Amino acid sequence: MASANGWKFFDCNCAFGPYRTRVFRFARTADELIAEMDFGNIERSLVYHTAMRFDHPAVGNERVVLETSGRPRLLPTWALLPSQTGEQPALDTLLGAMRRQGVRALRLFPDEHRYFLDDLTWGDQMAVFMERRIPLFIRASLDKIAGLLRSFPDLVVVTGSQGANPLDRYAWPLIEKYPGLVFETSGYLVDGGIEEFCKRYSASRLVFGSGFPDNANGAAMLTLARAEISDADRQAIAWDNLNRLLEEASLP
Repeated sequence: MASANGWKFFDCNCAFGPYRTRVFRFARTADELIAEMDFGNIERSLVYHTAMRFDHPAVGNERVVLETSGRPRLLPTWALLPSQTGEQPALDTLLGAMRRQGVRALRLFPDEHRYFLDDLTWGDQMAVFMERRIPLFIRASLDKIAGLLRSFPDLVVVTGSQGANPLDRYAWPLIEKYPGLVFETSGYLVDGGIEEFCKRYSASRLVFGSGFPDNANGAAMLTLARAEISDADRQAIAWDNLNRLLEEASLP
């Protein structure tokens, strides 16, 4: 599947499952999400189950693997929790389970799950994720992400949506300081924003995300499709960069 111009879209940020916030529509099941992808012309998605965010990672992580099984267009991710509370397996066990279940990226929801993004909370885990270049998709404000990166500067971190306002004054210093920081595009609908980002820092630091169902997937797709950048840069953002991040992840 591809767009009329031959571009393929690999969505880094979408969910299925019952939704607890007010949204236009959502996909209750994996198959409903695939139907939404077909409608939006998205070929593949890196997904989470809403139970991972609104219930508990132990519940949602199991459900996302079970419900994406046999659906190669949906790649599961897992949500993390701090190790101190004993709510998730030991790190070696977690990494081994990720390899067996085909999970190559992790998600953090610090506001929903009520924890800090700092060295005190994550010192025992982040050094390993940094060494193994496992992408961490973090739904948090940039000041919280900056605090984590100060302690773990080579982490591969993909931001969640930062809203539709210009990010220049927040983002540029972080992009220049931290080589593993990547921005996803779901909320970045600023006129000329993608163009300026590519001009300054190359397309390699952007990945396409729809943010569905918090956002309708068409807005992010249209912004990328109409951005005044080269087709090579457009395809890198739409597909290649995310694919590369997943391939670079090293699991035991």
